[in-house]
Amino acid sequence: MKTIMNRLTAKNILMLVISFVCMFFLTTASPFYEFNRSVDANTMYTVGKGLLHGLLPYKDLFDNRGPLIYLIHSVNAVFSYHSFTFIYVIESLLLFLDIAYINRILSMKLSARTAMFCSLLFIPLAFTSRIFYYGDLPEEYAMTFVLILIYSCIQYNWFEMPRRYYIVNGCFVAILFWIKYSLVIPWIVFFVYIGIACLLTKRFKQLFMIILDALIGFLSVTLPIIILYWSTGALKFLFNDYFYLNLTHYHVQNASLAYTLFKMEYPTFGFSHHLVIIRTIYYLMIALFICAVVRYMRETNMHDSNKVLLVLIVFIDILATYEVGGASFSYYLFACEPFLLFYLFELGLVVDKYLYNKKYIIWGLSVIALLGIFVTNRNYRTSMYVTKPSHSYQYEYSKIINKSKDKSLLNYRFLDVGLYTYTGTYAKDRFFIRNNISYKKMDESQREYLHSMKYKFVVAKYRKGWKLFKKDREFLAKHYKRLRHMRFDYKDHSQGWIDLYVRK
Repeated sequence: MKTIMNRLTAKNILMLVISFVCMFFLTTASPFYEFNRSVDANTMYTVGKGLLHGLLPYKDLFDNRGPLIYLIHSVNAVFSYHSFTFIYVIESLLLFLDIAYINRILSMKLSARTAMFCSLLFIPLAFTSRIFYYGDLPEEYAMTFVLILIYSCIQYNWFEMPRRYYIVNGCFVAILFWIKYSLVIPWIVFFVYIGIACLLTKRFKQLFMIILDALIGFLSVTLPIIILYWSTGALKFLFNDYFYLNLTHYHVQNASLAYTLFKMEYPTFGFSHHLVIIRTIYYLMIALFICAVVRYMRETNMHDSNKVLLVLIVFIDILATYEVGGASFSYYLFACEPFLLFYLFELGLVVDKYLYNKKYIIWGLSVIALLGIFVTNRNYRTSMYVTKPSHSYQYEYSKIINKSKDKSLLNYRFLDVGLYTYTGTYAKDRFFIRNNISYKKMDESQREYLHSMKYKFVVAKYRKGWKLFKKDREFLAKHYKRLRHMRFDYKDHSQGWIDLYVRK
């Protein structure tokens, strides 16, 4: 308790308040938004609600994320069955840790005011709409943990790092492994490097203690999950759905190395015009990043072996993240955004050089940096305080469904659009949505659900070049009546239409 009170400095309290205020507008999980438009967030929440009703992920409700992310959303459902308020609190606390650790790292070489300015500038730079989307990303946990890992590598030589850091990093690996296993790349680099270094320097006893401490941290999170799934007879579903299907059926994993390198060398960033200018800026930013990393390594007082370790973590993580999904979906790269601190360090050196004694200018720049969230992130435009409710299909469709005593709903052949959330219902069939895994059993089961006619409401999506199969359209026309026809527009999906049907 005394340690906590000592940490409650004016600076930390200010950063905490700023984190909650900024995240209030950045993530659509916050109370500022009546509806969370993220299909991934709604999917995780629907599975999380199922846990409260004894339905286990994979065995009873199918999705391809890690079990721990569903548990977090299950806790959210305990507090609110119709909103994401607990998730908003978690995201705000993670943002606080992000800027707190960036501030710690930058304060080692920059003045206090400049370090604070750069820490606050990190928010609009990292949480852009193009990468952060609607929020509630598994990558948010990775961002915080990577920053703590970087801090520990800077603060301590690898052979002098306190044992508790290895235990904590073991916990971080386990948490991320059971949220989204592709996020553990930095720790693979970290532990492999430490292991090789111990062997080369003949620190065999220290290597044994490091492995022991890391295992203690990893197993403290992993064992309860394994025991839960083993005791309920669902262990095979966990390994089949979370590991095997992700590795063999998830389309992002099918990107070849050649495709990844092509996307890295010739990115479009979603634009079709002015590509010469965009790519020129892109190459300049890569060059500046490399220079910033080199500059930081020269300025810092780290042991040379730690510098090598940190460089390996940075560049291997970026390349590997591109390979596992970043080449296809930009939000994968959110986990790499802790490395923006090297840009910020370079900027901080310039600010300290020319504005060191001009505190009011630095404070003014800090305020402008915070206001930058409304420039780089446009989620606030989807709030009901900005957009008319009638423009939201979640609002219109949930209003119709909530008037009925029978709220049974089939989310047919596409991702969860949030109607389970805003009708206060939960999914009871295993394949309650059609997610991004190419899995024949899922398609067949969804069609069986539709043709059983046990659902009063069916919601279906289509767009140009993609629509329901002919037999499904004929079945809906015969047995269901189309009530509403509205547009949808996601950051991560094409524009199209969503139809609501009711059983005749």
